[in-house]
Amino acid sequence: MLRRDILKKYTGRDVLKEEEKIRIHLLSKPEDRNKLKNLVFILCHKKDFEGAIKLCEKYLEKKPKDGEFLGILGYLFYETEKTKKAIEYLNKSLEAFPNTAFIHFLLGNAYSRAGKVKDAILNYDFAICLDLDIYSAHINFAQNYEEIGQKERALNEYIIAYEIDPRSKKIEKKIRELSIELNRP
Repeated sequence: MLRRDILKKYTGRDVLKEEEKIRIHLLSKPEDRNKLKNLVFILCHKKDFEGAIKLCEKYLEKKPKDGEFLGILGYLFYETEKTKKAIEYLNKSLEAFPNTAFIHFLLGNAYSRAGKVKDAILNYDFAICLDLDIYSAHINFAQNYEEIGQKERALNEYIIAYEIDPRSKKIEKKIRELSIELNRP
């Protein structure tokens, strides 16, 4: 899944060396889509979201209908809290791949951020119909954010998961722990 690729692909690896190899490769083969995608993932891993966005935008100038890159760009805008652009690119991605549950889920999150509750619910419903477990998706987001040190975002994802299903004492405990650590009441 997209978030796992972006957040974990290069954990424990020499990212600078990987980046250097990919950049050298792209000098001779600038159209190598997979290497370009890997470079985007590395930039995300390094928290250079703006660099990753520019790379995706440049690629999409040449291939404007590449649904996967449209989805990645939508995700990057979502991560950088550029909600309007996230919604735009996630919708474009769905034009190419209408049955992508995770993109519907992200779009639901983006619409929720924008205060468009009806659109958020509609996309969450699509994600569920396409067999995405939204509760688990929020838990996975929370764990991924926690692993990369984004505790505030992790806490927010745990809270959303808990609101979906408040039966988990483990999640309730995790919310308390992070709230204390972040000095949030």
